[in-house]
Amino acid sequence: MISWNVHLTPKPNQLDIEFIVSNNGDSDVTLEFPTSQYYDYSIYDASNKEVFRFSKGRYFLQAFQYVNIPKGTKKVWKSSWDYTVQGKKLEDGLFMLKATLLPTKINGERPTKKFVATSEFSIPLFKDFTIEKLENGVLVTGKTFHSLTGYSYSVDDGHNELIKKTSLNTKNGEFSLELPLQTNSYILTIYNEEGKPVYVGSF
Repeated sequence: MISWNVHLTPKPNQLDIEFIVSNNGDSDVTLEFPTSQYYDYSIYDASNKEVFRFSKGRYFLQAFQYVNIPKGTKKVWKSSWDYTVQGKKLEDGLFMLKATLLPTKINGERPTKKFVATSEFSIPLFKDFTIEKLENGVLVTGKTFHSLTGYSYSVDDGHNELIKKTSLNTKNGEFSLELPLQTNSYILTIYNEEGKPVYVGSF
């Protein structure tokens, strides 16, 4: 009747997170929670070690909460994480987010399964940018921790769009863009598969 998903948007200084409960059934759904904590999530590094837990050190209202989701709709909670643990920013690498929905009852009945969603991301999403002057423009190269699908980029000078959205292709964690630009400064924006900006850099 309901599905549970997590959507991640890695940005240079933080990870934007959307937790999504969708009601795919033919009737409304009411979720019951024993506290004001509706979900929890943890971040794991490449060795599967937990490096961050959302609920650690947090306090929640100790009172029942009810969330109604009409049929055919969804409920979205948003959060963010600044890539730091105890004030220290994590080193570059590939990470996994594991999110759990925490209702004790669904339409008055105890759930028969756990609702867990996972998603990978990297810190940083892009790195090691290089700029090479060409006879008719510039060559921008960069690296990412894993191949990306559905990503695109655009270029502007702060006022005018110089290059409209174009598919960004990565191979073996690397990409290169030949930009036919005659300006000395420009802004490169990279978008994820949903068209949301995940990187903005001035060159």
